[in-house]
Amino acid sequence: MKQSAFIILLGFSLLVGCNPNYESSFIVLRGATAFDGNGNTINNSTIVIQNGRIVAVGGPEIEVPKSAEITDLSGKFITPGLVDAHVHFSQTGFFDGRPDALDIRDTLRFDSLQARQKRNPDRYFETYLRSGVTGVYDVGGFDWTIDLREKAEDNLNAPHVAAAGPLLTPFPQDRLDIFNVPPSRQMLALNSPEFGKEYVRRNTKLGSTGIKIWSINLKDSVFMQSLQAVAEEISMHGNQLIVHATELDQAKEAIRLGAKVLVHSVDDQMVDNEFLQLAKDSGVIYCPTLVVISGYSIAYKSLKEGFSLNDPNKVIDPDTRNLLLAAKNFFNYFREHEKFETMIAAEEANDEKLKKTMYTNLKLVHEAGIKIALSTDAGNPGTLHGLSIYDELEAMQRAGIPASEIIPMATKNGAIAMRRSGDFGTLEVGKLADLIILEKDPSVDASNFRSITHVMRGGLLRLVSVPFEK
Repeated sequence: MKQSAFIILLGFSLLVGCNPNYESSFIVLRGATAFDGNGNTINNSTIVIQNGRIVAVGGPEIEVPKSAEITDLSGKFITPGLVDAHVHFSQTGFFDGRPDALDIRDTLRFDSLQARQKRNPDRYFETYLRSGVTGVYDVGGFDWTIDLREKAEDNLNAPHVAAAGPLLTPFPQDRLDIFNVPPSRQMLALNSPEFGKEYVRRNTKLGSTGIKIWSINLKDSVFMQSLQAVAEEISMHGNQLIVHATELDQAKEAIRLGAKVLVHSVDDQMVDNEFLQLAKDSGVIYCPTLVVISGYSIAYKSLKEGFSLNDPNKVIDPDTRNLLLAAKNFFNYFREHEKFETMIAAEEANDEKLKKTMYTNLKLVHEAGIKIALSTDAGNPGTLHGLSIYDELEAMQRAGIPASEIIPMATKNGAIAMRRSGDFGTLEVGKLADLIILEKDPSVDASNFRSITHVMRGGLLRLVSVPFEK
């Protein structure tokens, strides 16, 4: 740490020397144990912030400007803001956003829902920030999700956003229409190389961060030729390939095609040495989404038992809260009432089977030194925006990853997936002052992330227990 501390101090001194106004408008957080996101721990830390960026970070040796506003955080803990590398703003956390799972469109129209989601994504912004999430990656949705990056970037009431936009898939278009609101589509059949290449050019021009493939059909020669064309076009335009691949053979092919992000765990069998070597050599980021499968069981059970919310800081927005509290009103949409309990039992048994494989594979991926990014698939039924981050952190720990090693996965690696690692994800000089303050040590137990008291976005520090002023 001595050499890095010297570099930090040198950078700090240069800032002092070059900026005649250095002695004004400074915020200093002092005394906490800080985890910088790179795997380092700074005891009795000092973090100096100006104009929303970190200008110095280190131990008590860091010089504090005389006019600085100092906050004593002795006994507290700081990490960079969390990054959720897999969310969906077009979904709500209940079945109205996934009519393929339970069709409640007679009561809650899907087209009306999507119009409302497009008009007011802000309702999730505060939920994320007050959960400690300062960056989110929407890896599949309507075109309007791509615009969220610009809308959120300079909004201190919002997390940073990256978005991939509509998904390409081997399934025929008529099977995808349940997800779409014509003329807008979030699911598109990839049925020719020409269409695939044009799509890449279009979405890249719109500002997408990533081109998402939803499943790979290795036996469909037209799809595979089209996917190869997509992969080649992506590399030509400086975008990145994201692939939903839960089967081992699909995941291997995705990496061979140049995927930079694998969303979801491999869950059909244990990963083998070939996969681990491919993943390590390629630098692909593995996004496990451990909790989303069990989220569906939670949502189904809520139709009879009600939805249990663990939300001590009341961060869930009122519309979502009211919807979840009304879950039992939708039980009649489950058509075969007499089979409900049997279905729940089967779902939970399947969840446990998949979980065992996913946990084993995550540990193997971690031990192989492959990048892993915290990711929830929030928006799917039972997987709530913001709050689900804690469940995912705890699941990663149960899979066998030490809590201290989860911190970079929850911060730095998500920023890399979003292609924003130069801006946030670690506590370093020059980066945005996006961080969280905790009462308990997250390096000892991942559940201690639930002890969050404050979030800082762009240098603005706020209590998470209090709604933001608009």
